[in-house]
Amino acid sequence: MRSLILLAMAGASLNAQIIFDTDSGFFGDDGVALTMLLRSPRRPDVKGVTVVSGNVWAPEGAAFMSRNVKLLGLPKLPVLVGSEVPLVHSAAMWKTESGIAYAGAFETPRPAAAASQGGVDFLIRTVDASPGKVTVLAIGPLTNLALALRRRPDIAPKIGALVMMGGAVGVPGNSSATAEFNFWFDPEAAQAVFRSAIPNKVLFALDLCNQFHFSKELFDQVTAHPSPITALYREDFGNRYPGFLKDPKAVGSLWDELAAAWVIDPSLVTRSESLYLDVDSTFGPNYGAVRPLDRVFAPHATPVRHVLGMNFDKVLALYREALTAK
Repeated sequence: MRSLILLAMAGASLNAQIIFDTDSGFFGDDGVALTMLLRSPRRPDVKGVTVVSGNVWAPEGAAFMSRNVKLLGLPKLPVLVGSEVPLVHSAAMWKTESGIAYAGAFETPRPAAAASQGGVDFLIRTVDASPGKVTVLAIGPLTNLALALRRRPDIAPKIGALVMMGGAVGVPGNSSATAEFNFWFDPEAAQAVFRSAIPNKVLFALDLCNQFHFSKELFDQVTAHPSPITALYREDFGNRYPGFLKDPKAVGSLWDELAAAWVIDPSLVTRSESLYLDVDSTFGPNYGAVRPLDRVFAPHATPVRHVLGMNFDKVLALYREALTAK
């Protein structure tokens, strides 16, 4: 039986140094999450941004993130392209799948390879330099981290914490009937990470994210404070997802922002459970689905803290304050 655990953690997150691993689109929840971190009064030490393909192809995502860090006043913060393709999954495979609601980068032509990469090497170097002190905040597919573990399996116990947005544990998926987008885009990577010996794994899955929605009221509160950041926010949330300028009755969801809020203040979590989890990597209708781990296949795997409840009012306060700060 799953054991429910009340989190009583307060103060700073487990580790002060952060690697922000993202599949950022134009701005969206990735941009909000980064803004929350960099503008928090308890601002963690973000060492760099590593970009993976997911919502868009990694070179395009890196261009968006480079723009964002400059507008946030940190033009020297490293932004590095990591893996440009999933470990196995491909656009050709996607075209044979049925019932896919959202396929991200697969829906657009892949651009030329980035002139400069280095995201995976940066992740390895940063963890090596500060063993036990680095939190990887992974809010896209887990390809970069899986490649780092493949190249250097010994870094797993050196990672202080891994905070992930992804997966659907006990609810339907949002890319397929069973799989959440980040894990569906690269199931093999998610499986490798879940089966790893990283000591502290924290998961923000659709089970939690589906509980948190916001309306045009919050959108209006943010965009009432003109700035370069809120201009990006207005363009993306107004004209793309959820499209508040087109449909004032639209409703948005919180995803990556919840994981970022934990990094800022773990005491915001009110309920969680500890589980051994795996990801289905058999190509078919359950590709990318989360399932219980048979530890025969991964005897050294560590459990995952699956977050089930948060203080929503305080999360929204962090969200609003970060975006409207000067």
